[in-house]
This record gives sequence, C-alpha cells and structure tokens, in this order.
Amino acid sequence: MKKIIMLALLIAAGSAFNSASAQSKKKDKKGKQKTVCEMVRIVPQTRLDTPSDTLSYAAGMAITRGLNDYLANQFGVKEAQMPDFLRGLHQGIENRKDSAFAAYVAGLIISSQVEKSMLPNIVGKFEGTSSPINTELLYRGFKDAMAKDTTFLKVDEASRIFEKKQMELKAQKEAETKAKNEAYLEENKKKEGVVVLPDGLQYRIITKGNGPIPKETDRVQVIYEGKTIDGKVFDATSRHGVEFDTFNVGGLIEGWTEALQMMPVGSKWEIVIPQNLAYKEKGAGRDIAPFSTLIFTLELKGIEAAAEKEAKVMDAAKLVPAKKVPANKGKKTVKK
Repeated sequence: MKKIIMLALLIAAGSAFNSASAQSKKKDKKGKQKTVCEMVRIVPQTRLDTPSDTLSYAAGMAITRGLNDYLANQFGVKEAQMPDFLRGLHQGIENRKDSAFAAYVAGLIISSQVEKSMLPNIVGKFEGTSSPINTELLYRGFKDAMAKDTTFLKVDEASRIFEKKQMELKAQKEAETKAKNEAYLEENKKKEGVVVLPDGLQYRIITKGNGPIPKETDRVQVIYEGKTIDGKVFDATSRHGVEFDTFNVGGLIEGWTEALQMMPVGSKWEIVIPQNLAYKEKGAGRDIAPFSTLIFTLELKGIEAAAEKEAKVMDAAKLVPAKKVPANKGKKTVKK
C-alpha cells in the first residue's frame, strides 16, 4: 500500500506540474500530432537481457495491481484521463529525487486533503448559521498562514476567533437539542397508556408478560430497536444477525436497567429514556447527540439460568448497546 500511495503522490504532482493541458499534444517533423503515450516513451528502447532485468521490470508491473481502482476511487481518474495520468506519472518519476519537486508534491497533497476532508467538515458545521464559510476566503487564510502573511490576522488571533465561534455554535446546537427533546417528553407523556416515573422515565406497555421479573444481577434475552426523536434508528437486534441479544441488566444505561427490573418475561414495552438516564451531555457517536432522548421498543424474551450465564463469554463491543462506566467518563453506544 505504501508503494501505491507513493505512486499516487507522484501522479498528483506530475499531473499538475504541467499546468496547460494543451501541452499533452505536440507535432512531429511531418506535422502529425503525437499522443501523450508516444511522448512519454522518451527512454531508450527497453531490453531485458538478464534475469535481474526481467525481475526488475516485472516488479514495476506487479506493483500496479489494484492501482486503476485506487485512482478511480481516490482521485476520480477515468479511463479517458489515462493520458493525463501518464504525463503526470512521467513527471513524478523523472523528478522523484528533486527536493524542490518533493516540496511541490507536499503542497498538492495538502491542498487535496483540505478539499476532501477538512473543508466539508468545516463548511457543514457552519452551514445554515449566521456566519457561513466562504470557501475562497478560507483558502486565502490558509495560504497566508503558511506564507506567514499577517496582513489581516496573526495565526494565534485567527485560532481564537475560530475556536470561540465553534464553542458558541456547539452551545447553541446543544441548547436547541435539549429544548427539542424536553418538548418531546412533555408531549409524549400526554399519550394514552404512557406511564411517567419520578425520575422521568416513560413507558407504554405494548404486550403484557406474565413471566418472572429480572433482577439487576441477571442476564436477559431481549429483542430491541432504538431510535432518536426524529425517528432515526441507531441500533437494533435485527441488525445483529441473531434471534435475540443478551445483556447483563446491571451493565446498561440507567433507563434500560430500571425498565428491565419492572418487566415480566414476555413483555414488550416502548420505553422513552430522557437524556439524564441515557448519555447526558456526552452523547454517543455520530447518531446520538448530547442531551438526546432515546426511544426503545424492548421485548423481554427470557432470563438466562445461572449455568448458562457462566458458560457464555460476552463480546461487549458487539452485544451491549450501552455499558455503565464512571460518571466522569460518559457512556458510549455500541452497534453491530
């Protein structure tokens, strides 16, 4: 893979080194246009006279395996653009020992990383706010910082402005999320059949079971689906390729632990867990924002016998949607 990446760097550098695409064609003495493929064949005629020659040539061909797919997926190079690729490849190989060219390559790669990775993230954060990102000015600031041009701002000052705005935006979004989720809880508790407990947990019985009720030390078999108040499903037994999931009752988020200790086996409930009984201000991954109310459809299938519990080795990373951890570390959701 390192060899492929190095080739990709050479490609990126060479294809930009000749800025005008018109240079990809020239005329020979008879006035005919020469193709790019013909132009790059400027080395002496190749001969494979020794086993070492053959091995070297074969190695060069072999390390291109998978490169076409890599070019298409990572750089968007189409088959029709292969002449431009070959031109860039030639330039990169010819200048591979030139330190100035290496610096040029670095500039190309960094600009590509900003465009593909950093820019979309920054633009997305401020999209729809009172201060959307102007892409051209962002690049101007980026270039000026690297050139040590402080005409408008110093880097430290710019960092403070940017970080302050990010913090303001984060606080604003969290406040909006918290308010929206609290409003949902207020509306949901008015629905028929919804029971509200003193700590804020809400549940509605879909199917009433008549089996035993698990204790905090038990291990249970459940089928569940979890979603946020906008209806987005973030985890479900149906995604795990199993008939049911098994959990330690005491090893889950507070809302689950509390609800399971009230459910007889055979029950199916909808439980609505306020953020203070779920992931609080930390959230969990991409799908569960800070201060999120969580909605679960939870069906209790059974309680494992003591011998069965001891025989099973739990893969916490795959089976537990939420583990209890010290309060100062927050909790994380785990999905298949």
